[in-house]
Amino acid sequence: MKPPSSPGNFRTPEECETAFYEAFRGGDLAAMQRIWSAGDGCVCIHPARPPIVGRGAVLQSWEQILVASGGLAVRFDCQSRMLADRIAVHIGVEVIGPDGQPPALVTVTNIYAFNGQGWKMYAHHAGPIHRDATPRGSVH
Repeated sequence: MKPPSSPGNFRTPEECETAFYEAFRGGDLAAMQRIWSAGDGCVCIHPARPPIVGRGAVLQSWEQILVASGGLAVRFDCQSRMLADRIAVHIGVEVIGPDGQPPALVTVTNIYAFNGQGWKMYAHHAGPIHRDATPRGSVH
């Protein structure tokens, strides 16, 4: 499913993911609002925090993060992608922190849903990785 791209409607889950991390890095709340799915079904779990359910609550949590930080140095290393009908799941690791300093590593599951007009973020689940954990695959 590749509909024409328009503001806020992403042609692919990867395009939505790129926009998500650009908004995260840039501290851009307006861009973050365009990325998330409409309705009360979306979910966000920040590292070591309880689930946040519903678009309004999810965006409020991102507003707090983005206003406080002004954006973060973050890179997503995707390890696995799955696409099934109108749902895409991307699993990987966020590497957070400026170059030259030890980064925070966060394991992430991003879920995207096709709404008939484009792809939107439906869920973001992030959890800390313990420093002594041995990564599998290509994460360093």
